[in-house]
Amino acid sequence: MPGSSRPLRVSLSEICCGAAGIVVLSPHFDDAALAVGGLIAEGIRAGIPVEVVTVFTDGAPISVEGKRRRAFTDYGVRRAEDDRALAVWGIAGRRLGFRERLFREPLPSGPLPLFRSPRRLADLSYVAEIEAVIIELLTRPDIVVFAPLGIGNHIDHVTVAAAAMCAAAASTDGDERVVYYEDFNALSECCRRRHPVARTARFGWRGAPGLARPGSGITLEAMSLLVRGPSADALVERSGRVGATRWSAVAVVLSKDVADIKFDAVRQYRSQTAVLGGEDAIVSMIRRSHERRGGELIWRRYSTAGQRTP
Repeated sequence: MPGSSRPLRVSLSEICCGAAGIVVLSPHFDDAALAVGGLIAEGIRAGIPVEVVTVFTDGAPISVEGKRRRAFTDYGVRRAEDDRALAVWGIAGRRLGFRERLFREPLPSGPLPLFRSPRRLADLSYVAEIEAVIIELLTRPDIVVFAPLGIGNHIDHVTVAAAAMCAAAASTDGDERVVYYEDFNALSECCRRRHPVARTARFGWRGAPGLARPGSGITLEAMSLLVRGPSADALVERSGRVGATRWSAVAVVLSKDVADIKFDAVRQYRSQTAVLGGEDAIVSMIRRSHERRGGELIWRRYSTAGQRTP
């Protein structure tokens, strides 16, 4: 029955067998920690070089945006938080310098434009530029790239996900070396069920991560009401860059000490966790997600046509 399957629980080594390095694409500063902070810690423990590449790392001056958006606008604070999180893992980070949607013209008057994807891939900003960066990463032998799946439809996440799928399609072994993680918004079971890939591996409502902190959980579930437009995989398929596909998920099992490293990294992003309900609430919901879903969920894309569309 569609949607009734549960992801197989695996170790990181089963995903990255023989990998010479791991690159995690993070749309914003905190996304890698929130989604796959344990995977990063596990990779380092296994002796695999790990690099976090953050895509949208520029915004508007504080004086332009004022106090209402200060948590997102103060990039001095956000970069310092990111530095501290990277220090928790003991790894390097790379920042691409693209301006996030919150500060791109036309400036959004509310949250809805942030979660509204266009009807065509060509109407997403920066896809070609981000794709080029990922293609360059894939020229390194035996590198595995982890990209967001775009659950929750934040436009910046959809953009990075689409760019990763395009880069994978352009590389001879891209489908083997580009895999996709579930974004922070996947803590919302409503967001997961609205996503065409994630909903094929549903979990029961009684296991929803938000039940760990109902106040923050309700806010997360309400965010699903903002979702508009096609997902990244739908945009890429419509563009003709890839043919028919299927997806499968696994759950990367995390030991307690590795999970604790993840939570330590998450706690460094205090300006962002405050907006999302507070660091204790965020950690509680992530912990419940790990328990109920088996770990951090990773998806792999397969072509069902035998070959990629040129």
